[in-house]
Amino acid sequence: MWLISEMHAVNESDTLEPAVPGTDLSVDPEALKGLRHSYRFLAYTRALVGTEVSQDLLGIDRPENVDALYAAANEWMRS
Repeated sequence: MWLISEMHAVNESDTLEPAVPGTDLSVDPEALKGLRHSYRFLAYTRALVGTEVSQDLLGIDRPENVDALYAAANEWMRS
């Protein structure tokens, strides 16, 4: 029997598109500064409603963290 022991998300990139094509989203470029590229629009839209997204989530812009996750998973499968 197989069971899921853990789940992790690795953010690669995100996009922000209007629900109504052709409309302007009016994104403030200054508000994007300092947000990690792999999930900056997620963090931006959450900030608009007053919540904060941790800047320590897994993302391909920090390959050493992703590599460590994959190495640990591979080691677990070999044990």
